[in-house]
Amino acid sequence: MNLTDFAFNNKRIVYFLILILSLGGIVSFYFISKLEDPEIKVKKAVVVTYYPGANPNQVELEVTKVIEDEIATMGDIEKVTSRSLANYSEIQITLETTVKDSEVEQKWDILRRKVERASLSLPSGAYSPVVVDDFGDIYGIFYAMTAEDYSYEEMKDFAERIKRDLLGVEGVRRVLLNGVQDYAVYVEMHPAKMANLGVLPAEILLTVQSQDKVVYAGYFENDDSRIRLEIGNSFDSITDIENLVIKGHEQDMLLLKDIATIEKRIKTPVSKKMFYNDKESIGISISMEAGDNIVELGKRVEEQLSITKQELPIGIEFHKIFYQPDKVNTAIWQFMSNLFQSILIVIVVLLFTMGFKSGILIGKGLIYTILASFVVLFVLGGTLQRVSLASIIVAMGMLVDNAIVVVDGILVDLNRGIERKQAMRNTAQKTALPLLGATMIAIISFLPIFFSPDTAGTYTRDLFIVLAVTLLFSWVFALTQIPLGADRKLFPAKKGKDGKAKKENNSLLYRVFKQVLNRAFRLRGAAIGIAVLLLLISLFPLNM
Repeated sequence: MNLTDFAFNNKRIVYFLILILSLGGIVSFYFISKLEDPEIKVKKAVVVTYYPGANPNQVELEVTKVIEDEIATMGDIEKVTSRSLANYSEIQITLETTVKDSEVEQKWDILRRKVERASLSLPSGAYSPVVVDDFGDIYGIFYAMTAEDYSYEEMKDFAERIKRDLLGVEGVRRVLLNGVQDYAVYVEMHPAKMANLGVLPAEILLTVQSQDKVVYAGYFENDDSRIRLEIGNSFDSITDIENLVIKGHEQDMLLLKDIATIEKRIKTPVSKKMFYNDKESIGISISMEAGDNIVELGKRVEEQLSITKQELPIGIEFHKIFYQPDKVNTAIWQFMSNLFQSILIVIVVLLFTMGFKSGILIGKGLIYTILASFVVLFVLGGTLQRVSLASIIVAMGMLVDNAIVVVDGILVDLNRGIERKQAMRNTAQKTALPLLGATMIAIISFLPIFFSPDTAGTYTRDLFIVLAVTLLFSWVFALTQIPLGADRKLFPAKKGKDGKAKKENNSLLYRVFKQVLNRAFRLRGAAIGIAVLLLLISLFPLNM
């Protein structure tokens, strides 16, 4: 039993399945993950190393070259570039585009081990290298937080509180605070007082560093008990620093505040600062977990911010700087508008070329196909973005091919007087395998995109998946929904006064096409030769 016989023998089941797929398509469209572009892995990392006090030449020889030599032992590296500045080394590593996305994190783990090994050979004054590999994180939501009538330090504390709350929101991967200025304790020495008391700047520096250093004090054992000892020598406030005892040259003891002014303020020069409408602010950037829905994430973030705002003092405000959920919504609905227009254009063309009833029947099958494809995409964890929606538009012309063949065959059989039950099944049964073959050829023609291992292939991979799903559904609906709909809607052409059926088509275009086709059959060799010649011509680029 083929699909068409099954459809006629189980009409209610088929109609029920079509209804379920249609409703499921609508629901899937609402819940499916929506993005502006497909997710891709950024195959680039940066190794940053600070070497205070070194000139560019020293940084290049003692830091950059050492790390570069170790990184060179890695595989699958396309390019390594570096720059050495005073106090600073930066090395950029780019992986081969053919590295699979699933292997990128493993490559970065190998990179970290290589950098850690190289750090053992760095000079003592160099800081430990830092590997930055999160370039793929897209911060799709960006707020500016202002706190009127509050100090910057208080605003910074509020921002840290908000960051902790947002990290608990489902779907949030990372929260980054932008424009945050760091505080430092400045010790401004008074040269005249230091000279009178016989204190050198180096002595003050050594005293401060040794005082705030963590020291292992050991344990005190008492019978079966073991008590950990701790030396409380850390600074907890500015007052602790001011009361630091300094020893003079004549063994006299004095306080640091006697020879210096100590105050806590923002580091200068200021390297980053953010304003919103001339008000000092802190930026809050939010990135999404892979596979989540940015539109739904935006709603959850907004809800959490409204809750947090109620718990914060009055005067804390959040201002949208960049809000990707709105942009994604706009992009999705723009593409959906283009999709609706494409469907409408196809249906209108079918109405003029196939007739009203045939056009409506094929158009319904087209809509069912698109809705059913949304269900499959949702179940398989797919996303709606530029490529997946554009692929439906690309496939629009191919999606009606199977239905057109079946409907046209049914009309021809009906006009020839073939018994109605047989006419509904005849074309679908005869063309099922040829149409499947044509459908598979169309799918396979896009298969290289799916197997392309580079970044471009990853970006356009959904093109093949959506095309394969929609084209297969179009074949299934052509063998089930189309014959069932034709049985209810399509009838033979009305007979003329002579009792004979009217000619199927007698237009000028039809007559010209018929003559060309007849001559092609009579001159088979010439027709095939012209086709081969055109194929060979198409292989040469136009600019040659």
